[in-house]
Amino acid sequence: MSDKFGKGKSSQDDDLSNESVEVLRERLNAMKRLVAERQQQSNSTPDTTEFWKSTKQTSGIIDGNFLSIAFGGALLTIICVSIYAFYNLYHAVLKKFPSKHTEL
Repeated sequence: MSDKFGKGKSSQDDDLSNESVEVLRERLNAMKRLVAERQQQSNSTPDTTEFWKSTKQTSGIIDGNFLSIAFGGALLTIICVSIYAFYNLYHAVLKKFPSKHTEL
């Protein structure tokens, strides 16, 4: 029976922890091999000097500037519609409940 602090672990728990460590080591070694292979490929080809450089670069109409303008326009529209709605709501409430002037 195992408790909260790991005392009294069974052999099955030890097997699971060893197995997960071994699997993690195998994955780490595989990733190291992949990184080394990519570095060798990037060193062998003179046109790619950067390891993380993307190979496909497109210059389409939808880029960061276009999206900034589009979302900025949408935000401005939402703000304008909200101000218009609250302005009309304010005047409707004033019309429904007019203030009573007692000075006359």
